Amino acid sequence: MHTPVNYITTWFYKESKEEASFYPQLGQKGNSSLVHSIYMQIQVPFFVTFKHYNPEAKFIFFTNLEKENLPDYLTRLFDKLEVEVITLPYTCKPPKDWYPAWQNQFYLYDILRYMDTRMQENETLLISDADCLCHTSLETLFEAVRKDGSALYEFITDRQYSINGITLPQMEEVYRACYGKEVKGSMTYYGGEFVALRKDVISKINTAFPELWAFNLEYGKQHPFKLNEEAHLLSLLAEHLQIRNTTANRYVKRMWTTPHFNNVQPGDENYPVWHLPYEKKRGLFYLYKLIEKNEGEITDETDFWKKAERYTGIPHISLHKRLKDRLTTLWMKLK
Repeated sequence: MHTPVNYITTWFYKESKEEASFYPQLGQKGNSSLVHSIYMQIQVPFFVTFKHYNPEAKFIFFTNLEKENLPDYLTRLFDKLEVEVITLPYTCKPPKDWYPAWQNQFYLYDILRYMDTRMQENETLLISDADCLCHTSLETLFEAVRKDGSALYEFITDRQYSINGITLPQMEEVYRACYGKEVKGSMTYYGGEFVALRKDVISKINTAFPELWAFNLEYGKQHPFKLNEEAHLLSLLAEHLQIRNTTANRYVKRMWTTPHFNNVQPGDENYPVWHLPYEKKRGLFYLYKLIEKNEGEITDETDFWKKAERYTGIPHISLHKRLKDRLTTLWMKLK
């Protein structure tokens, strides 16, 4: 009898000079060597923590690079943790000059197409951004996805806020124009950093995606706003397919730790998954160095998470971390 698999995946798409878009958190374009090295390094704490707490899951790293072109430290780790590397082309790529930032994000839909052909009934898939740490087992998340079909992360409900070039009311306009019907209630923005889906729901998304994608490409030529990134489309597809929920909000939080904006509260360290966008070249870099020193393992959980909290500023940012972060980012610029 087949035991349904829980897949845990993340990805990296290396942009060429011609297609490179801007990455605000790193202050660089996607073809820079700094962006490449940082994204390679953060795979280490991602896969080590997720594997440690979910040893029975199947792990995949999607990329447009061949495995032999990955850094040696990463291929060694992937071999040790039994992480499969899938080299996948980017076919859902938006037109040139579509939007200034994050133009590799639609790669998500290429991953969903691939997984649709691979997964069997009742199997589940988590696609997570790599700037995340897993703090506990995700077994109850996968059980919820197997039961309900999906677990989505509701991130923005502010109807005045411009989310990467579009507001929620404007997203509702696109929805009405595409589908000829009203949104039930109000539109929600679902973050693309943490999406968990059952096999049959993946199939439904893959069936519905081409229509919305083609409509959006034409809509953007005639209107001052459009769906600029993958989470915009996910939000409309969730409404269209009636798979809306806030299940993932129990498991993950986007934790901003910048000097100008910090939304972390005491107790956030208890989330099963920490999403740490600002810590890519700071706290996650320090954890990459720590794990490399420990030969790719968490040898002492208590010590590891004590250091992880200190390195990432969860739930409190120390003066020592602020000073260390400044020196680290300056060193990276000079490098």
